[in-house]
Amino acid sequence: MKLPPCPQLILISLVLVTVLAIIALGIYSFVIKAEAASILADVSRIEVGTSTLSDVEKLAERHTRHCRWSGRQGDRSDYSFAIRNTWLSYLRIEPAAKFDAWVTVNKGTVQSVHVDVMRDTRVFPTAPSGGMVEEYVKYPENYRAGETHYGFPTPIGKPYLLVALDVRATAEQREHAYALSLRCLAARGASSGFPARWAT
Repeated sequence: MKLPPCPQLILISLVLVTVLAIIALGIYSFVIKAEAASILADVSRIEVGTSTLSDVEKLAERHTRHCRWSGRQGDRSDYSFAIRNTWLSYLRIEPAAKFDAWVTVNKGTVQSVHVDVMRDTRVFPTAPSGGMVEEYVKYPENYRAGETHYGFPTPIGKPYLLVALDVRATAEQREHAYALSLRCLAARGASSGFPARWAT
């Protein structure tokens, strides 16, 4: 006659499974945040107007796992990198969050860099909250409102903060621009991508 399983064994098994799941999710959170930080650091070292296609190809090789797309059309090449907190959002532990970076090269030289960190906070129905950085050889005319090399052309009413800069921005401005918080990819209650330094 088959004996029913011991309630204590069931309880111990459930506790072990829960602990292992927590450890696994903790490791997953650490890894995606660390990988996003590594890509952000490498992309922020790209020098718009100076870095070459070869430099970007090396970056793509270093981050092959997260290089989601690359393509060439004539003299233009684009490389896109992406990280998502897929498991945390799928299990409803955290809101969906994402890190994206892409680099555009034209005629062998980097022309622009874009980085963003976004979190689906539901604060605004048509867009997630977060921070965005756009760097160009020359500051875009449509962004100008008195700024010439560094500014915050965020559309009114949007739940994200955009900073735009060009090659004549200072080293300090570049450092502030790329100081994005990545905690929103993993940690509950963390900031949604807004870099603390942008406020200073």
